[in-house]
Amino acid sequence: MTELGNRLKQEREAKKMSLEDLQTTTKIQKRYLIGVEEGNYSIMPGQFYARAFIKQYAEAVGLDPEEIFEEYKNDIPVNEKEDIPQLSRVKTRKQVPAKSTKSWKFLPILFTILAIVAICAIVYTVVISLSGGDGNEANQAAQDTQPAEIDSPNQAAQPEEEEKAPAEEEKAPEEEKPAEEEAPAAGTLKELEKSGSNATLELSGTDKFVVELSSPGETWIEIDNDKGKNFHYGLVKKGEEVKQIDLSQEAEVSFKVGRTFETDLKINGEPFKFPFPTNEKTTQTFTIKFVKNGEQ
Repeated sequence: MTELGNRLKQEREAKKMSLEDLQTTTKIQKRYLIGVEEGNYSIMPGQFYARAFIKQYAEAVGLDPEEIFEEYKNDIPVNEKEDIPQLSRVKTRKQVPAKSTKSWKFLPILFTILAIVAICAIVYTVVISLSGGDGNEANQAAQDTQPAEIDSPNQAAQPEEEEKAPAEEEKAPEEEKPAEEEAPAAGTLKELEKSGSNATLELSGTDKFVVELSSPGETWIEIDNDKGKNFHYGLVKKGEEVKQIDLSQEAEVSFKVGRTFETDLKINGEPFKFPFPTNEKTTQTFTIKFVKNGEQ
């Protein structure tokens, strides 16, 4: 048993807590609590879990985890945690669907058609007027050459000129207004950068940032913002109620997930695809930058 394990066990016994009581309080399996007391960290899923279990054990028995970590740092396994790069916030313009130019392209064609129709109507009217005038003059000349007293029954009847109205202008087809595309309520999540085992993503096109946590088995999840505020730190187990965390007021949130292959993570109701392959031995760390609608 290590000095750290002996110290934790003494505090537990001083508070008259059994391992079963401690298991109920911390939600940590009894065999892992025994491993903490005996300094047997090899039975745990990884160094990250060992540090997490020590922290919860200390809090449950009334000890300050930071003081414990500092005083017994030689007994505590080193967490191979890489610092997540703090990138300056990427400002992006809200992408608005471009208006269709189909109607503007059609206008020159429409004006050309209307001009042709107008010219045809003018030409037609002029031709009818000229032909009608010549006919009337010829008929008048024929009548003047005949004697006034002779009323010939065979006198040819003057043809009646029918005026034809100019063709009506063709109506231009109504322009179809393109339907505006609506951004998905869940928003758009895109990858900005990968560095080693860390990744940086951006969530945009929405006003909300809601995370749902659940597991078909057992996993460990830690969620913090860029100011160090913690929103979740601990286990998520099968059968527990789905945890919902509203991060809509945060600009940047960091995630650390211990067992990604047993982690169901959703953002705004949509399943989240981890930036790296999920397997039993990989702990993934990533940062999501949130850009609300209307922000640049």
